[in-house]
Amino acid sequence: MAQVKDNDLTEGLSGKFGKKIVFRQVNGVTIAAQAPKQKAKFTEKQENQNKRFSEASTYAKNALLDPTLKAFYEAEARKKKGVSSRNVAMSDYLKPPTIESIDASAYTGRESGEKIIIVADDKFKINSLKVRITSSDENTIEEGTASLAQGKWVYQTTATNASLTGDKITVIATDRPGNITTKEITL
Repeated sequence: MAQVKDNDLTEGLSGKFGKKIVFRQVNGVTIAAQAPKQKAKFTEKQENQNKRFSEASTYAKNALLDPTLKAFYEAEARKKKGVSSRNVAMSDYLKPPTIESIDASAYTGRESGEKIIIVADDKFKINSLKVRITSSDENTIEEGTASLAQGKWVYQTTATNASLTGDKITVIATDRPGNITTKEITL
């Protein structure tokens, strides 16, 4: 891939030239690259990725119609050279949140108000983080929303739980585009 500079003939050019060269525009800069080689059939994994990419493109298009999201994505794009707000919005869609850890060491189940600490991250923003505690026989003991405090998510319990053996804590993180990540630990 090469940047085209000071060439009046190719400036602003976009598309395929012959069978070997492709020109494209990236933030007002003309890029020349080798034409991609087409394969006859895609694998199922490639088709799924193409579908996700198409969904990301649709998300980016719609997100940039919202003035608030557009301003956010444009501000993020300005932080990096050669990146558009559409690229940033697509990246946000394609990267789900991560849940690094669930610290339930302070949870005894004896009283309400005990804290469960969750370390979760997203490239841009986690919109909600829900916690569900279920018994060993899959009955829900309690569930609710964690709140962000000093870079960590904190869930305060609301019910007592006599027996913790085999109980599960499930954390569900959702980001702005609606990507959902779930992590579960067994007590």
